[in-house]
Amino acid sequence: MVEIIFTEDQRQRALNEATRRQQSNEAAGRKGRNNGPAVGTSALEMNIIGAGGELAVAVYLDLEQHVFGDLVPVRGSSDLPGKIDIKTRKCHSWDLLVQLDDDLDKTYVLVTIQNKRIFIQGWIHGSKMQREWIKEYAKGRPCYCVPQSELNPIEELKWQTEVA
Repeated sequence: MVEIIFTEDQRQRALNEATRRQQSNEAAGRKGRNNGPAVGTSALEMNIIGAGGELAVAVYLDLEQHVFGDLVPVRGSSDLPGKIDIKTRKCHSWDLLVQLDDDLDKTYVLVTIQNKRIFIQGWIHGSKMQREWIKEYAKGRPCYCVPQSELNPIEELKWQTEVA
């Protein structure tokens, strides 16, 4: 696990992106993902957490210039080059959630943000998903719930992206 501390510019960049996403989603009438809120402060909070997690991994992997590339949601796109998708949750003890219909050819990174502290918890390749991890936290949306103990150290992913 690695803690990320944003500069003021990085913090503002994540907040700006979250606000842009929220305004874009509301203007287009998009629904919240996985039965989540679509409008209001709860929806904005989800966008802040998501943008913060994406930027944290981009900063750590030296891919900051590639973050926030999609101006509108593109189903199946990746958050970062190398088919890296970031899943951000708002409690440090929570596990990585990967939807059953997500691309199992991607690498998934768990970031947690709680009490203004950001931790990159680890990563796993989608091909390693196991049936026994399937749970249904949101009614009608079963997903893989990958225990943090099953995640690879983020340092290994950093090394792989530097070599590639």
